[in-house]
Amino acid sequence: MLDFYVDNARVAIENVKKAFATPFGIFVYSAVTGVMGVVILMFFFSMLLSGSSLAMALPAILAFNGACCGYSLVDRGGTDFPQLTMALVVISLLLLATGYAALGLLVPWESFTGSIRLLISGSLVVVFSFFGIWIARKNKKLQDKS
Repeated sequence: MLDFYVDNARVAIENVKKAFATPFGIFVYSAVTGVMGVVILMFFFSMLLSGSSLAMALPAILAFNGACCGYSLVDRGGTDFPQLTMALVVISLLLLATGYAALGLLVPWESFTGSIRLLISGSLVVVFSFFGIWIARKNKKLQDKS
């Protein structure tokens, strides 16, 4: 009886691995890890920083997670990932929305609708996500040479 459950669990894990091996699965994995990273860092820094300092740290948090998402897309999907630019823009928008939603939840009295802060955060997350792709491509080239 126990073998039946072990075999079913093994089949389920293999199906999940197959799903995350597709380009859509790689996109979802990268987006979910980036969103979770933004939420975790926002909640962590909300315990250490004041509300206005947390709002000032938001662009850096988004930029870091954008770079991680860009690196993850190329690392898991390879350099020939389909429509990489579109995937990065969508992930950047998801990170931006998640960051501002977390900021509104953690610091409701802080004005987070300022267009300058939104513009800076949006541009940083897009630029650093492409920077993450650049680092991942350089890493792939170094690994292929050795």
